[in-house]
Amino acid sequence: MATARGKTLRMEAGEAEPRYNGAAVAGAVLATLFFAPCALIAALILLGNENSPPRRSQLRTWAWASGALIVVGALLFSLQFVGSGSGSGGF
Repeated sequence: MATARGKTLRMEAGEAEPRYNGAAVAGAVLATLFFAPCALIAALILLGNENSPPRRSQLRTWAWASGALIVVGALLFSLQFVGSGSGSGGF
């Protein structure tokens, strides 16, 4: 039985396309929390090679979460200096 390019036998049989399993999602969460820039790069690279819509959705969410964590960290870092600059006179 020949399948169309990019389609598997499961897809032709009408089964739901697979999502990433729990271990992969847990690894993505840990990578996002501890290595957000690396997690963002990995999510974008994997997104470019993925054809499955449910997996693409998961990778897009992972990329957005990683990017948001980087932005929040940068904001907190910059607010630390703004807050310390408006303190008492110093010298």
